[in-house]
Amino acid sequence: MKSIRGTRRCRALTSAAGAAVALGVLAGCSSTPAASPADPMPKAATFLTDMAEPDGTTMTMAVTVEGDKAVAYATNGTDIDAYFFGTQANGKMDLTSMYADSITASFDGTKVSGEMTMNEKGAAPVKFSAGSVAAPAGIYTATHNNARASFIVRPDRSMVGVMDNSAPGDHKVTDAAAAQDQQFKDSVRQMRLDREMQPAPEMAYGTWSVNMHGNTVTAVRVTGDMTM
Repeated sequence: MKSIRGTRRCRALTSAAGAAVALGVLAGCSSTPAASPADPMPKAATFLTDMAEPDGTTMTMAVTVEGDKAVAYATNGTDIDAYFFGTQANGKMDLTSMYADSITASFDGTKVSGEMTMNEKGAAPVKFSAGSVAAPAGIYTATHNNARASFIVRPDRSMVGVMDNSAPGDHKVTDAAAAQDQQFKDSVRQMRLDREMQPAPEMAYGTWSVNMHGNTVTAVRVTGDMTM
């Protein structure tokens, strides 16, 4: 009833007032506030979440942004991982891994939310909502010879990661059209299965030192504009 009375009052005022006054009265009668735009994506930011997979396992993912570029990394800490690369514009991002996995997400001023779809038979999109985290939490990577170890460090200092011992080489951005081709998806899916994976060795918090096959190396924190 309050809104109806307000409408009647506005109509009465409009009838009683001149045209110029009526315009001012009508503007004042509006009860719907103007929508405020979402906060812009920070120039540099990292977001992190743990996702429950349909099979009961947990996939941990972090997304890091630097300007209009973005990198994401997801892993189950045992034998699956993927780096995703792409760009963000106005908080919206589409990222793809070299194995034709994909992430679509958007920033709402506080969190990055969206879906991750892994290129695995029968895989369904997994929804996520990742909150902002401050350094040193984030994605770390270290290489030695043919091995790459990758980690996600949480704000509570716990970490999860895997090591690929099969000459991972460069992680390239998959062409969007190729990522939809079934023959291509099958071939890169097999590439993933052929990798020599193991849980990542322990990384020392703060110094980020890692023992990789008897050699001590220092991991670096991944930023959104990095290539690997």
